[in-house]
This record gives sequence, structure tokens and C-alpha cells, in this order.
Amino acid sequence: GRGGGGRGGGRHTFVRPVGETARIDIHNALEQFRSDPEASELVFPPDVDNHFRAVVHAECKKLGLKSKSHGKGDERRVHVTKSTEFKPSDAEDLFDLGLGARATSALETYFGRFQQTPEEIRLSVAGSLDAAWEEQASAEKTSSHKRGRGASSLEMRGRSLTPDEAARRIETLASRVATDGALAAIQTKRQALPVWEFKDAIIEAVANNQIVLVAGSTGCGKTTQVPQYVLDDAWARGQGAAIVCTQPRRISAMTVSERIANERGESIGQSTVGYQIRLESKVSPECSLLFCTSGVLLRKLTSDTSDKMCQSLTHIIIDELHERDLFADFLTIILKGVLPKHPHLKLVLMSATVREDLFSEYFGSCPVISVPGYTHPVTEFHLEDILPMVGWGGGARGGAHVQAHAKAAHEQPLVKAPTSGPIVEQMREAIMRAFLEDSDEAFDWLLSCARDVDPAGLSYVNVSHSTGATALMVAAGKGRQMEVSQLLGLGASSTMRSTDGRTAADWAEKFDHVELADAIRSMDEENEDVGNNEQAALLLSDYQLSVDPDEVDVDLIHNLIVWIVKERAVDEGSDGAILVFLPGWDEISKLRESLTADYNICHAATVLPLHSMVAPAEQRKVFQRPPKGLRKIVLSTNIAETAVTIDDVVFVIDSGRLKEKSYDAYSAVSTLQAAWISQASAKQRRGRAGRVRPGECYRVYSTSRFKSFSEFQLPEMQRSPLEELCLQVRVLAESGANVVDFGKGSTAGFLARAVEPPVPQAIDNAVRLLQDIGALTEEERLTRLGRHLGELPLHPRVGKMILYAALFGVLDPILTVACAAAYRPPFIISADGRKSGDAARYAFSNEAGGGSDHLAVTKAFMAWERAMRDGRQTERNFVMRNSLSGSTLQMIKGMRQQLVTALIQRGIITDLQSASRNAHAGALVRAVLAVGMYPLVGRFLPNCKAPTLATLRGERVRVHTFSVNGKLDVQSANERNEAGEKKATLACFDELIRGAHAVQVRECTLVAASAIVFVCSTLTVQPDVLDVDPETGEAIPLPGPPSALLVVDDWLRFRVPLRAVAQITCLRLRLQRAFAARVEKPTQNLAAELSEAVMAISELLADADSSFIEKASFANTHYGNHYGGRGPSGRGGGGGGGRFQGGYSGGRGRSSGGGRGGGGGGAIPRPRQN
Repeated sequence: GRGGGGRGGGRHTFVRPVGETARIDIHNALEQFRSDPEASELVFPPDVDNHFRAVVHAECKKLGLKSKSHGKGDERRVHVTKSTEFKPSDAEDLFDLGLGARATSALETYFGRFQQTPEEIRLSVAGSLDAAWEEQASAEKTSSHKRGRGASSLEMRGRSLTPDEAARRIETLASRVATDGALAAIQTKRQALPVWEFKDAIIEAVANNQIVLVAGSTGCGKTTQVPQYVLDDAWARGQGAAIVCTQPRRISAMTVSERIANERGESIGQSTVGYQIRLESKVSPECSLLFCTSGVLLRKLTSDTSDKMCQSLTHIIIDELHERDLFADFLTIILKGVLPKHPHLKLVLMSATVREDLFSEYFGSCPVISVPGYTHPVTEFHLEDILPMVGWGGGARGGAHVQAHAKAAHEQPLVKAPTSGPIVEQMREAIMRAFLEDSDEAFDWLLSCARDVDPAGLSYVNVSHSTGATALMVAAGKGRQMEVSQLLGLGASSTMRSTDGRTAADWAEKFDHVELADAIRSMDEENEDVGNNEQAALLLSDYQLSVDPDEVDVDLIHNLIVWIVKERAVDEGSDGAILVFLPGWDEISKLRESLTADYNICHAATVLPLHSMVAPAEQRKVFQRPPKGLRKIVLSTNIAETAVTIDDVVFVIDSGRLKEKSYDAYSAVSTLQAAWISQASAKQRRGRAGRVRPGECYRVYSTSRFKSFSEFQLPEMQRSPLEELCLQVRVLAESGANVVDFGKGSTAGFLARAVEPPVPQAIDNAVRLLQDIGALTEEERLTRLGRHLGELPLHPRVGKMILYAALFGVLDPILTVACAAAYRPPFIISADGRKSGDAARYAFSNEAGGGSDHLAVTKAFMAWERAMRDGRQTERNFVMRNSLSGSTLQMIKGMRQQLVTALIQRGIITDLQSASRNAHAGALVRAVLAVGMYPLVGRFLPNCKAPTLATLRGERVRVHTFSVNGKLDVQSANERNEAGEKKATLACFDELIRGAHAVQVRECTLVAASAIVFVCSTLTVQPDVLDVDPETGEAIPLPGPPSALLVVDDWLRFRVPLRAVAQITCLRLRLQRAFAARVEKPTQNLAAELSEAVMAISELLADADSSFIEKASFANTHYGNHYGGRGPSGRGGGGGGGRFQGGYSGGRGRSSGGGRGGGGGGAIPRPRQN
């Protein structure tokens, strides 16, 4: 059964019997070791058992540390070290490059027309491609570069408002309020917000200072009200206003602007208030208050029109600064330099009441206005309180025993009190008399009454007056320490609250008895630490040893929701919404499914998910009141922590977890793990309760766990890859905007100006990658390629992939891959537990030749476009049948168009169709994918339990089961041809992600070995390795023509005929020259030898592709062709180069012809059958 039915909540996984305190200590020790650059080894003491050591090993895997146990018996210790350099595991093997007759013929034909020069032979044999860019160096120095327009302008006309126009706008707003009763009611509610009392102080501070920080607690109203205060004050002064307010998320920019427009009686985007986000803008010519994401403002501040934009603005407001997102922290650096150049421009920073001193000091001790938050008290419950509520480990849910526990945990008295009878009335009279008289006689009588016990054995000590006051509260309020001590000895509860929400300690504090208040609170803390009773402590320990601490106990939360719906419906009414904080979509889906299948819930509540994967129209439902008689249950990620406010929430359930994508700068590996939140986040979540009346926060973690949380979450700048940011820093440094006195300083020097700078290793990694892909010089100067990449709203590697796609004429499918990488893939978890979703992804991948998660996305997008043309209902059925997100596909479509427009504006392409002339050639598409992902490539290893890649750096990484390659049978990778060469089954991937148990690749694409030689960093030539006759000692000649070895980045070695070696290395150099020429002068035609070189490479790759298709078999029979449209009809499984329905055709979705074969690379094995 579920958590309430028995121990462990129905889980069957083995949990190591290691207590929570020990687990916390292990984690803290490992974190401290990893962050200490001087520490090289950590050794745990020997006086621990095998379970303790197993937990250490598991934690080390999560953190990317190496661990090994040494010694025997009582001297066995765990030694922990940091990961060092990897050694490639393929250095001694020889591989087959897969050159067939067609490829050889293409090389001979090309070099028959365009022979190699001696200089080309010298440069190509050296292996480096720098010379290709050096040919463009002189043009680079003399040519000018005009930045593209990018997003639409943020220039606003509101500043130029005349006094008469300002007065008319004030009158218009006043007239609306006077004639619209609903609008008048809204103004009344605005004035009831806590921030209203600080309106004048905020206006005065903004008027007298260039920079002001408003630190407001959750629910104080700062987000919606402060921008209006600033706007209305400007109009009242007869001045215009042009205010830009940033939000960290798209949904926040939309919902906040719509809320403000509603409060002013306007339609969004048609008058004063508007918003601008990527792909969507609602702004009128009269707009004076514009909401946008931080990225939109950042891109304008780094453009060559930034000075003009700053002149047009009067105020910039940065909201949710405490979230510390990457763009917001970057904005603070820039704005700190911009403001001295624009003294008229005001900056208002808005943050939750956490670390406001940090931001104030950063901006020269700017004034801080602190605004209190929620007006209703919120009662906290921790795991030790929740377990008896739901009857965990104590029989069936809903029995009398459970109800007694639940009631006790809610009211929190140590001794229950009678509620009626003459002694109860006498006790209430004694409470009143003691409060009014404050005499020894009155308190003696009060104590006498409190000592009485009713026939059922219940003490009267916790009887409360009609005001909610108890004997303990009155004694505390009067400062009577002796009486307080005696009442506590009788079992008086210090956690009960009077009707105004105050505890006994609060009463003491209210009447200035601070020391007594502190003493009561200190006693409460001690009680919390040891547990209110031994039974609760034992129950908590039993639970923690039975449930995996790394997993969210969905069953327990389900039972808690059922308990709240039942128990709180009578006392509190059914309109109190429940907000559940969960780490990610998996947990949201599981809980939503279990709740909607529960009769107790489906008839009493409406369950709504709130996640970035949910369409905006669906997201807005969480803000609406539910139908009468139903309770609203919102299942959310941390998006509801600060980004949005659901104002009818009364109950918050906090799992204490979040799905956090981070970056380990020392291993250059991304991490995606569920992690514990910070104390600051826990307080933010708590603050979401009690918006409309006293609230309750149920923390599904213990008090001890809460105390172990870090105080604050790391800023995103310290836990993210920094390539995009570093590139923007260089764009800013060399732009004509001159918004910051940047000079010629280093990237690290600029980022050192951040509020909390990133670790130097992360900056070094980013700069090195930008140099490797040709975006920066060794002196950190922008190249022409770097300027192009800086103007595309993509990761630099993905931007380079787009430019190569334009060169090879495969832009259409690569655009889809790039947009999905920048936003998110469209596949979602299906209702049947991924089965239909897996089938759809395999079918789409097979249609593109097999073995590619990325090309599955392109095929899904094309099929979706066809379904769209057949009508809304067809499209809706299509996305449901194939487990696709319609909103994500819509976003990808809009982003594609945005990128096409940007590429046309910059002269890189003339139109999408001509830039996609070879989009049917799967081999080319895969090769361009490898360009964008290199050096993230790997070779599938044979004889592994699960598909495993050996990467260029030497890591062994698993392919995630989510991938279409997650079931590959790669035994054929161990086969050799007659020359002793292995088949290289290669794949490229987006990123390495360290999960809880291993480093994994979530999405990858199989690519031809011949593609790798054209995209690698260095390609060197070595003499061939010959076998020796053991009897004569002479070399045994190999069959066929003379050969040599092509070595890819000191990693893979390919045996190639000697004549082809010279041709391939020269062709590789000419390809880079063609790319450099196209980047430098995109509108000019390539020289014949370069354009023909691109065509020759296309033929070579197509030959490898054809040979692979003839051998590969990705049968649809295992998963089925699920997409519901016309199936592939081309030979060899409908691959990229074959003829099939709905193939790549420059975005039009019609059939395309081509050579025989499909879209693969290398030797693609078949999926392993389960």
C-alpha cells in the first residue's frame, strides 16, 4: 500500500541502515573536500561499518569523486580522491574508416581537377587548421562589421510625455476607477497589501537616489505595486516615464504585466502596460511600463543602439534579484557601469528579504527599504509531525488512532484539554481575572484550576479563553517566570496560538518580557531537537531507515494531501488551495496520476501541474479559483517559489527538493540531480501559505535536515557553463556601444566585477572552448566567427553548427535540432509510463536512418507541421499519440523563424530553401551535428552490460535509457576485418551529465567515422603498423595498396591507403578554408576548388552512409511505427539519403530524392531485445 498503509510506503528498494545525521556528515565532508583546491585526498576513519562505507561510495559518485576502500578488518578505510586526467582507451586499436569505391572515385575526380599544392600538402600533414583562418586575417582587420538588429527595440516614448498628457492619463485612470465597481474593489485590495504602507518612502527614495533596493518578503506586493508607484508618481509630477522591468522567466513577465494591466483597467499591450519576451510582444505606442526577461534587456544593452535606448528610458527595475540567475548577475555588472554615463536613469532593485546587504554594498551602500511580507501566521510541520498525521507505519489510514494523532499534531498541545463543563468555564474566568488583575491571588487561583483533571483524565491546563489565550500565554504576557515554569510542568503547550496568531513566547515579547520569551523559545527548540516524545523520535528514525533519502516519497505526500482534504475541509472550508513543491516533472506526473486515480481526491479537488513544460494557457489555470466545492491542488517545481504567486494558497507541502542542473568546473561535466534546497528557499516556500488566512506549511523533511541546509543557493554564475556569457563579454568589450569602460581587459577581469564571481576554472574552460571553435583568438579577441556567434541567441557551439549547416545546405533539420537544444526537446513522458513515448521516438529516429535522438526531433517536427496543416483536431491527436508537447513544438517553430530572419539579415543565407538544398542527405546532416558537438564524441564499447561510450578524453559513460541508443547491441563493435581493423561505432552528444550513479549521455546521434576526420581538432599522419613474422623477424606485408595511419586528436587511429591520406588531409584543410571564407564574406560565391571540395566531402560521407545502411537494421517491429502518418517508404529503412515520404526538403515537408541509403554513420547495430 501507500505510505500510510505500512512501513516504507510500499517501496521495495534496499536502503542502507545509515542514519540521517551520519548521511548529512558524509555529504558535508565530501563537499568541503571537493571545494578545497589544496586537498588531494580524504580518508574516513576505520570505525565504521560496510553500510557507512557504501553510502560514502554512493555520495562520491554523485559528486564526481573517486573512492576506494583499502585495508582489512578494523583497519579498512575509505580513501576519496578527485578525478584526474583520463587516458584514452582506444589508443592502441586500429579502425576502419569505411571508404568505399564511391568515396575513392569522388576523391580521384576532385583532385583530378584541383590538384594539391606543395604548401597545402605541408599544412595538411601538420594536422592543424589555423592556416585556413590566417588566409582571412587581412580581410578580418580591414573589414567593418555591422551588428544585426537582433530583437525589436526597447526604445520607449513614455519619457517624452508632456505635463498635459500626463495629467490626462491620471484623469483617465481615476475615471475608470470611479465608474467601475470591480476596479474600485481592486484598488482597495492594493491598499491592503503590506507594501502600501511604504509607498511614500519608496517614491521618495527613488526620487532622491539613482539606485534603490526594495527588499520585500514573499507576498508583500512589491512586484506588482512598485512599478506602478514609480509610474504614477512621474505622472503626478507632470513628467513622462519609460520603465523597463525585468523578470527571470517568460511566464513571470507575462503574468505580472497582465496582472498590472488588470489592476489599471487596461488590456495588456494596448495602453500603458506591455511585455516583450522571445517570439512574443504586446506593446503599444503609448507604453510606459514594459516587462521583459533579463535576456531581452541584456541583448539590447550589448547592442550598438544601447546608448540611444538608455536615453529613452527613465527607470530600469530588476525584480527577483535574489534568484541570482545568470543574466541578472550579468546585468548588474553592466548597469553598474552604465549608470554613471546616464545620470537621469534610475535603477530599482527588488529582492526578497535575503542578503539585501550584499546587493546594497555592491551598489555603493544604496538605500534599502525593507517591506514585511505575509500578513497571516503560518504554522510549520516537519516530517516528525507529519508521520503520525497520516498514520505511517500505524495501520490503515483514516482510523480513530490516526485521527487522534492528526488532531494532536495540528493543535500541538502536549496534553489535550476538555472543551465544556463548569470547570472549563471556571478556568476561562481565571484566565481573564489573571490578565486583568495581574495579582498573586489571581494567579494562585489560575494554577489551582489548571491542576484539576476531568473524569477522563484530561488536564485543564490547556483550556483556552474565547480569545484563544491560555493560562501560559497570560503568565508569559505578565512576565511571571515562576508561574510559567509551573504551568509548563503541568503540561501547558508553548506552541498553541491565540486567535491573533501569537504563541506564549509572542505574548511575552509583546509585553516587553524579552528574556522570558527567549527562554520559552529556547525550550521549544530543545523539544524540537529531541522530539516531543520518544515515540515520535522512534517513528522518525524507523521511517528514515526505510525510505531512500534521495527519492521524494510520493506516497507519503499523497496521503498527506488526502488527510488535508478530509481534515481541513470541516474546519477551514474547501477553498484553501494546496501548493506542493516537487523537484521535477517525473514526481509531478507520478503524484498527479495517483491523485486523479484516488476516489477521495478526484471528487473533491482539481489537480493542476505548474511546470515550464506546460503550455502558458494551462499554466494560467493555476491562478483561477476552482469551481465551488472543489479544492485546488497545484503540483509545482520551484517556479512557484518566487516567480509566480497563487494568492489563494493556504497549505504548502514542501518536499525540500529541487531538480538542479549544475556544472562542475573541475571536471567540465554538467550535473542533473535532485538536491536539497537552501534554508532561504524553504522560507520562501513557507511564505506562499497564508495569503488569505492563517496558513500551514508541511515540510516533508525533518527539523535536523532543515538545519543542515545551506543558508543560500549558489548563484547561477557559479554553477553553470559560461561559454555564452564569456562570448557576450567579448561582444560587449568590442562593440560600439561603449556602455562600460571595459578597455582591453580579460574576460576573467570583467566577470570578477560580479556580485559573487564565478570560479576561475569555469571561466578558463569557457574561454578555451571559444578559442577551440574559432570564436576567440589566443589574446581573447573576437574573430569574425565569434561576432556572428555572439549575435545568435544560441550556445556558441550550436551557432557554429548552424553556420556549417548553411555551408553544406542542410540548414532546415539543423535549425530544429538547434532550437530544441536551446529550448527543450518536444518529447514528454507519456501517460502509460513512457512506453508509447519510447515507441514514437524510435519510429521517428528510424525514419531518419536510425540511431539518432536529434534527428528523431527533426522528424517529429516535420510530421507535426503536416498534422497542423490538416487542422487543429488532427494536430491535437497527433501530439497525444506521440507523447509530444504542442507548446514546445510551437516554440521551436517560432525560434526557427527567428533564427532564419537573423541569418538572412546578416547575409549568411538568402532563404531557407536554398540553404537546405541537401537536407535529404542524412550523412551530411549527421556530420554537421558532429561539428556542433565535437569534442563530445565517443566510441561504443563491446561487452558492456549497457551501451557504454569511450570518449575522446578517456571517460567511460553510459547511454541513458531514454535515448534511442539506450538499447543498442554493440557486440559487432568487436569484429575485425581481414586487415585486423575494428568497425568504429561512433556517436556525438550534447553534454555529459553526472547523475546520482554514473556519468551519462542522455541524447546522442550515431555518425560515420569518415565524418570525424573532417570535424576533429587535429588530424595527424603516422606510419602504418605492421605485424612481424615471429620466425623470420620480418614485417608481414598487408594486403592492398600501401597505407598509413590517420590519427584523430591522439585518440582514434584509422588505416587508410596512402594516396587517400594525402587527399583527405588536403580536403579537410579546404573545407575549413571554405567555412572561413563563407563566414568572412557570406554573400560571395566560394571559389570553385572550395565549393567543389564541399561537394566531394558530401559524396565521401554519402558512401560511408550507404555502406552502413546496407548492414544496419533498425526494425520497427519492436516498437512500431507510432507516429500515425505515412510511414517511410525508402530503401534501407527510410534514411536521410533515401527516397521517402515527408523527407527533408528545405522546410516544405515534401518528398525528396537522392542517392540510395539513409541517414546513418558508422556501423549501427540493432537494438537489444528485452
